[in-house]
Amino acid sequence: MVHGLRYSGEKSVKTIIYDIETIPDLDFGRKHMNLDGLSDEDIGRSMFFQQLQKHGHEFLPIDLQKIITISFVTERNGDIKLSSCTDLAPFLDSIRDADHFVTWNGNRFDVPVLYFRTVLNNLVINEKIFDENHHTDLKALLSNGDINSISGLDSVSKNLGLPGKSGHTGNAVWNLYLQKKMDEVIRYCESDALNTYLIYVQHQLSMGVINEQELNIKKDTLKKFLASQDNPHSDFIQQL
Repeated sequence: MVHGLRYSGEKSVKTIIYDIETIPDLDFGRKHMNLDGLSDEDIGRSMFFQQLQKHGHEFLPIDLQKIITISFVTERNGDIKLSSCTDLAPFLDSIRDADHFVTWNGNRFDVPVLYFRTVLNNLVINEKIFDENHHTDLKALLSNGDINSISGLDSVSKNLGLPGKSGHTGNAVWNLYLQKKMDEVIRYCESDALNTYLIYVQHQLSMGVINEQELNIKKDTLKKFLASQDNPHSDFIQQL
């Protein structure tokens, strides 16, 4: 299993570190759960409640998770950038030539949700996203496969001196969606992608994939990119 090993030769390696944010699939609720005519909030509340009744928790199955934002760090040829998409197709186009993927809990959530939505929308996905030699799931890796034994992204990030999540907890994305605050959803998703990237480069250092000088170069490159943006993630800039 490859977890960010050095590539040899002239090939340019494109690494994608990504995070998705989802809401209940409201269209499914309207069409197949007798919820037509209700508001988005009431449809979501009903879907959560039915899940709670059936399974003892509100977390919806993979196929009922609709993606509303994907944020991703792209690293290639020493360049680093942060991007976000609110539609699936542009993201899939962006990763078509990617060589390696990095997630937090991607095996259990991000990858299957992405793939189901790809199938649902008749799109094409980069098959490397499923390959353990081309995908590093940091939560699975750091917990040696026992993901219930390790804290969530927020706690792990803060433990490593990173900002963690951007001030939101619980059903943050769903609540922000209902309030039509998509800019905040995107920023929340971007913070998760940034935390994941910075955990990844720390992991690369620990594995001997990069040295401390290379780590500092990566952090400095990211800092310069963020500082160049109109609405920079100042909390990350301060930590880099």
